[in-house]
Amino acid sequence: MALEDRYNGIVDNLNKYVYHVLGCGAIGSSAAIQLVRTGADNLHLYDFDEVEEANIGVSQYDKRHIGVKKVKALSHILKDINKDMNINIHSERFEELYSMGDDEIVILGFDSMKSRLEAVELICKSMHKPLFIIDGRMGAEHYQQYTILKPTLKKYQEVWYPDENGSEEPCNMKATSYCSNMSGSFIANAIRKVVTKQPYEKFISFHFPTMSIEKNSCLFK
Repeated sequence: MALEDRYNGIVDNLNKYVYHVLGCGAIGSSAAIQLVRTGADNLHLYDFDEVEEANIGVSQYDKRHIGVKKVKALSHILKDINKDMNINIHSERFEELYSMGDDEIVILGFDSMKSRLEAVELICKSMHKPLFIIDGRMGAEHYQQYTILKPTLKKYQEVWYPDENGSEEPCNMKATSYCSNMSGSFIANAIRKVVTKQPYEKFISFHFPTMSIEKNSCLFK
């Protein structure tokens, strides 16, 4: 049985795109694994941190990975899923997107809002821009996600808030495994909708204690 047999006919073109995962912690590691399981086979991973014991409870790592660079540990996990895929790891502070072309997708999974804004500023200054950015923001029991097609700095600033608001909004130091796993599923589903040109959600807010969801859906254009 081939990897794609169970989802054949649902999504068949994730391998047509290059994915840039910025931040390989709870959100980034979960999103990368979901994407590879669903057919993505060309990824760039960006993170300069090493796996710590605290990461194991909320990310996709285990104790074997403690002390290993997150990008290296995650690349091994992804290769165990699809040994033939192409993975490029970047274990330094983010400065630019590598291998930019016409079919690039960016996933923001940094821990801080400041790092996210700095990354988007660099991306939007480059000559070649990605098709879209997905920004997943996670608290302990609250997840938010923004999907920004044809990204510009102005578009991103409209949905950005500073780190000092982290106690009220997702993207803070508190996290749970169930929220991080859900984040990867939401991100993979949003990418599936956009690349198959289906209606998608520009904004999602999911609250675990009440199991309530808010969303702003729109047609693909």
